[in-house]
Amino acid sequence: MSAEIPADSPPAHDKQKVILYTKPDCPDCFNAKRFLNNRNIPFEVRDITDPQAVEELLALLGPGQYATPIIVMGEHVFVGFEVNRRHIENVLEQISR
Repeated sequence: MSAEIPADSPPAHDKQKVILYTKPDCPDCFNAKRFLNNRNIPFEVRDITDPQAVEELLALLGPGQYATPIIVMGEHVFVGFEVNRRHIENVLEQISR
């Protein structure tokens, strides 16, 4: 699954906060981190091998199979980085205003 997923309920994340759910040895996760760092975008990293991060994802997205990275920006949730790069850039531009 590699598209933006609309949240059914208001997220617990504030509009400016960026959370990046990753896993070890994930090239797309590395690219997402580099992208955010190069733009000086502050973000939190959550490793999905941590049970607490998995619980957060289940609360946010519900049960299912998801690819990494998962990028949460306010009310926007993206599964996958490269396939969503243009959308992510647009959202970052909107929330930085």
